[in-house]
Parts: sequence; C-alpha cells; structure tokens
Amino acid sequence: MQSNKNIRHNQLLLQLLLWIFIFVTQAAPSQSHAPSASKDTLSFKALIDSLSRRYNLSFAYDALAISDDSLFCVDLSRAPDKRWIASLFENDSVEVSFIGSQVIIGRLQGAPSLPEVINIYGLVKDAAINEALPMVNIAVEGEPLGTSTNDAGAFEFKLPRSFQGRRIVFSSLGFANISMEVPANDTLVEISMKSLSIPLPEVQVMYRDPMKIMMEVRQKIHSNYSLERFLLTGFFRETIRQNGKYVDVSEAVVEIVKPPYNNALDAERVRFVKGRKGRELSEMDMVQFKLVGGPYHFSQLDVVRHGDFMPDENGLSDYRYSFNGMDIEFGQLVYCIGFKPYSDNEGINYVGEIRVESESMALVSIDFQMTGQSVRRSRSHLIKRDARRFKTRPFYARYYVQYRPWNDMWVLSKVRGEVSVRVFDRSERERSVFDTVSEMIISDFSIADHRIRIPATESFRADYILSEHIGDFDPEFWKYYNLIKADESLEAIFNSGK
Repeated sequence: MQSNKNIRHNQLLLQLLLWIFIFVTQAAPSQSHAPSASKDTLSFKALIDSLSRRYNLSFAYDALAISDDSLFCVDLSRAPDKRWIASLFENDSVEVSFIGSQVIIGRLQGAPSLPEVINIYGLVKDAAINEALPMVNIAVEGEPLGTSTNDAGAFEFKLPRSFQGRRIVFSSLGFANISMEVPANDTLVEISMKSLSIPLPEVQVMYRDPMKIMMEVRQKIHSNYSLERFLLTGFFRETIRQNGKYVDVSEAVVEIVKPPYNNALDAERVRFVKGRKGRELSEMDMVQFKLVGGPYHFSQLDVVRHGDFMPDENGLSDYRYSFNGMDIEFGQLVYCIGFKPYSDNEGINYVGEIRVESESMALVSIDFQMTGQSVRRSRSHLIKRDARRFKTRPFYARYYVQYRPWNDMWVLSKVRGEVSVRVFDRSERERSVFDTVSEMIISDFSIADHRIRIPATESFRADYILSEHIGDFDPEFWKYYNLIKADESLEAIFNSGK
C-alpha cells in the first residue's frame, strides 16, 4: 500500500543515512619514520603573513593579546590543520577560533559567572538480578534538566546548588519509577530499580485497533507537543570502532532551536558550542572512516514533528500496524504498536515499535531498524568511496528516539543510532568491520523568544564532520554541562595520547 507519504519517507531516509554518511578512503601512510623537518624562527607578523600566503588564510587579532615582536619557532613544511595553528598561538591568556578560512586570535576571557553545582555520581541496577540498567532517564521533577545512564548503567548529574532538596526521578521501560532527594553536597549513589508488573483490568488488555491509535496520535500532536519555539541544549557523542577497537570518539555540546510542532516549514538549526575528541595513536587500518553531519541530522530526527511512520490525514500509510499489548514507560501505561512495510521490494524501509501513552495519546518513544533487504539496498546511499580497492557492505542499522514529559507536554529527550559496515580491501585481501554509535541527549531546554536565533553562518551544516570541528578538552567549560557518562573515559580509551 503506497501513499503520498513517500516524499516525506524519502526525506526521513536522507536524515537517517546522511548523518552517518561515510567516507571510505585509503589510509594515509605512516609518518613514523619521516625525518624531522627544520624549523624557522619568525616574528608574529612574519608568521601570519607566511601562513596567509601558503594556505590562503586570513587573520584577525587583538593587538593587546599578542605582540608583533613575539618570536615563534615553526616548522612550515608540515600540512596545516586547525589544532596545529591554534597550538602556535594559544596560551594562558590567548585563545584562537576559526570562522571558515579566517583565524581569530584574541584575549582569553574569564569564565562566566556560573552557579555552584552539586555533582551526583552513581550506578543504576536491576534490583532482581543486580545488573546495570542502560538508558535510564534521570530528571529533576518539574524541571527541564535531565540526563541518562550509559550502557554500563553509570551516570553523572550536575545540578545548581539551589536545587538542594528537590526530587530526582529515575524512570526506565518496564520498571517502577524511583526518586531521591538532591543532596547538599557531591554524592555517590547506587540506585536499584524494581521491574513493574501491574495487573491490568480486562478492558485494558483487550485488543485495540492500532490504526485508530496511530490516527489519534496524529490528531493530538498539537495538544501534546510545544506550539512555541524551544531552545534545546544537547550533548552529542559519536564513536567508531574498527574490529572492536575504538579508533575515534568525538563529543560536543550543541544548541538546537526547534520550531513549533504546528510549523512544518521551518527546519531545526544547530549551533556547535564546544567539543572534544580522542584518536588512537595509530591510524585506522586500511581506511579512513568518517561520519558526516551527525548533530545536524540528529536534531531533525524528530519523528513526531515530521510525521514519520504515521498515517496521513486520510489514514493511508506505507506501514502495516499491529497491536503488541501494553507496557509501562515513565510510570505510565503505554500502547505498544508494531509496524512493518506493506512491501519491501524497493526503497529503504524499517520495522519497529512505537510506544504511545494511553491517556494523552502522545508518542513516547520509537525503536526501529532497517529491514534486511533495505540494509543491502542502502549501500549507495550510505557509503561514499574514494578508493575502488574497497568493497563496502552495511549490515546493520538501528535507531531509537525518545520524548520525556514536562508539565503538560512531551519534549524530545534522546536520539541514538547504530550502523555497522563491513569493508573488504581487494588489494590486501583484508577484511574489517566498523561499528558506529551516535547518541544525543537533551540535557536542558527552555522556551525561546523571537530574539533567540542561530544565524546560518553559525549553524552546524549537513556536510560538517564533527571530529574536524573540535579541539582539546576544556575542563573549565565542560564541568558545568550534563553529559552522557562515557562507558570508558577518553583517557582510558586512548591512553591520554602517551
């Protein structure tokens, strides 16, 4: 059964695939045996003139930040990159930023005055089997602040000291909510959650027409989701593993301006705030494997706002729905609606399950993955190759989107994507498997008035590679932001670059 939702379905395909657009190119040869190059001693003025001529850069600088007579010992024979250029000038009082090909050198401003924070560190477990619980939602009751446990059940939650005495609520699919009081000081806690089995009245467990449920979800979008612009603060992480070994991890704080849910014409805009990354000492074996546009595409993977997987106003859909019973999510009864394509002979299609809150009829979460045939067809969409010697084949693609309650509405809370690709080097007869995981959690949000905008010049674009737009870790900046606690620290994964 095909409908006029095909156009939007193709848009979803692009959003799901382009965020993880992969460049597979031959790995650069090792430089470990290259002879050391000679260095030149230049004045500041001579150095920026030389960099401008050689690499077509323009410079803007604060004369009070750095003197024209300052001397620099520089190897100008190496290929430039942003981190190297920044390292030439940055010190305790000087910072370097980039806008396109312009390099801006200025005085380091003092850290903004921020409220004192209380740090809560902990582990969430299943009380019955004493095993860690991943992806547990953690939020302050009645407030937009929130975070989540990682795959190992661990979390770190930063709260203003003024929140002392408020309630923190832990919620997870199939478990009873549990809460704790915000302590007065930094605290280490262990939370045990009990699985929830509620005997439902007979009328509640009777079969419900899944199409009627999905039509009601569509009809009530404007009453369940914001009709005002929102400013979201998110934490984004993407990881790449080659044959089970971490080869790239990038993390960033981003801001997202999300248009109202009754305005389908305006697109979300994302601003990169700050990032950090780690890289293995050795280059990736065989290939260079990069993810493109992650924060941009994840910000738009809002299935409610864009109507993905829902029937149109006439009840037509590319998907067949099934009623899979009921469950508990956020302490509320939810309908479980399965979906699969009517036909899987062409295009990119998905199978999955939608959770719908039984009272408000709000879509709470959706877990979906490409069908086996679609994964095989996705290669031309998913992979961009520069080297013919490589044969690439995606074999797994799965996504998860969740919303959480706030006052009388539901707000985008979490987005996660996993894609796995096999790469075969025809020349060397070597095989490799790349596993990528990208996840974004919304840690704070507020209603955005008309003055809050992200100009196009500051927007994170669909063709940006996150790992190429971030620099070193800045603890003074990051210590005030709620993050997804890493399963392993960057230092542990990458051995601190030593």
